[in-house]
Amino acid sequence: MACPFFKPLRRLDSGGWTPAPRLPLGGAWAGECVAGGAGELTEAVQRDLCNCGYARGRCDRFPASAIADAVRFSAIGGHAAGDNRLIYIFEKDHAPVEHGHIDAGHDLREPLASQARAFIESDRQRRVSPKGTAQSA
Repeated sequence: MACPFFKPLRRLDSGGWTPAPRLPLGGAWAGECVAGGAGELTEAVQRDLCNCGYARGRCDRFPASAIADAVRFSAIGGHAAGDNRLIYIFEKDHAPVEHGHIDAGHDLREPLASQARAFIESDRQRRVSPKGTAQSA
């Protein structure tokens, strides 16, 4: 589950974890915090808190009044070209507090929209083999 205040902007390399965890956005992402705060986010903070969520009490930028601690995504339906249907679930204390469906072209608030795009990009990359052919799911 990614931090609900994390706006992913570009991929991070897969290094930095030994072994690499199963990341909620399908890979490691670098980005920015929309909760505010001064200064750049270090790569370590982005890897440990932004990408993995549940930063309440661990990150000085995390708002005490936040309704959710993390957001997770799951692809639904087929994996045909252009099929970008997702389910998102906001969680607090490891329990759902809000959920919904995301369809291609659906207007979303940030940073949820950027997280959905990152998840879709990671999912597509995961489904394509190094030779450019689709892998079986």
